[in-house]
Amino acid sequence: MNIYTLIIWLYFTIFIIDSAPITSKSNSISLKKIAPKHSFKEVHQFYKDYFMLKYQNIYVTDQDKLASAEKRLSESENLTISKIIGYYGEITIGSQIFKTLFDLGSSDLWVPSQNCTQYSCSIHKRFNESLSKTFNRIGTPFSLRYEAGTVSGITGKDNVLVGEIESEGQIFGLVQEEDGDEFEPVEFDGIFGMGFDDLSGIKTTTPFSNMVKQKAVANPYFGIYLQRSNDTGHTGTLTLGDIDTTKFTGNLNYNNVSTIKGKNVYWILDVDDISINGNKLKFKNRQAIFDTGSNIVYMPEEDAKTYHKFINGSSLNNDRTYTVPCNATDQVAYIFGDVSYNIDQSDLVMGSDCYSSVQIGSIDNMWLIGDSFLRNVYSVYNIKNFTIGFAPISK
Repeated sequence: MNIYTLIIWLYFTIFIIDSAPITSKSNSISLKKIAPKHSFKEVHQFYKDYFMLKYQNIYVTDQDKLASAEKRLSESENLTISKIIGYYGEITIGSQIFKTLFDLGSSDLWVPSQNCTQYSCSIHKRFNESLSKTFNRIGTPFSLRYEAGTVSGITGKDNVLVGEIESEGQIFGLVQEEDGDEFEPVEFDGIFGMGFDDLSGIKTTTPFSNMVKQKAVANPYFGIYLQRSNDTGHTGTLTLGDIDTTKFTGNLNYNNVSTIKGKNVYWILDVDDISINGNKLKFKNRQAIFDTGSNIVYMPEEDAKTYHKFINGSSLNNDRTYTVPCNATDQVAYIFGDVSYNIDQSDLVMGSDCYSSVQIGSIDNMWLIGDSFLRNVYSVYNIKNFTIGFAPISK
């Protein structure tokens, strides 16, 4: 090798190879949606009651309505549906892979234990303590109530991976008993709460909070992108500690999360207004919970009535559901932080029977906003600054 060849070789070795970017850990995972397998009309009442009870600790009035909703849910056993809906993806606990529902409205991680012998556990992946060298049994008993039923068991500690992002020594629930057969039809094994720490029923730090504290992620936020239905169903992407800039246009605009009794518990924002065909509806003092488990937007009766007054050709049915023209062309925008977010016209209509994506299903002034809005934005949830950011999705 002559001197000139040596110089060229050293140049490429030092300046080209050495400066090549190091492949970073994958902090994104794919999500798939659990969608109701029945018609909208069949499941509408069920999910309306489901969400009312899920967030009942927010409501301080209308206890009679809550009692009625709980009674109707208990009488709906003959409707074989997944009673918890939303988006799920794969995680790893102690080298064992599970499918978990990523739930904005709860804050605990749990999976079935090998010690759970009920049929609803046996048809799902169960955690085997003996297969994990990093597992430690804590043994604190817990019981978590969901509208689909109650799960109970003891706590353990192990390393949790989402993509390649790890929460070391994460405390999680090992379910030993599931109440009845309510969890049988679901596609996921357990639940991965993405709410705030103060909502934890196990009284522990959430996996994502631990990832932030342990500096496993660069930033204290996660981003969610939801895709419209395709040949394989509704899909999405969850990105931890980063933002996927390929999924949206323009800038992210951030809004402060509202507290409940001085604590950050749910992902709640103040609503500025809704605009339909250029007309602002003049909603005041409204708040909205964001939940990827809801297909639609639920509003109190008077708000839903106001909304549909401006939707051309909408009608209220005898069962108190709203339908709209199947080819609705109204221009609808939700306004948060003085920024308008346009809704694709395909998200104004639900199913072949053309039900509206806005329905009666809440009490007080609280709204519940689901996919029919969230599919139109890239959303970012910050657990340190207590904000939610939105930007229009890339078309």
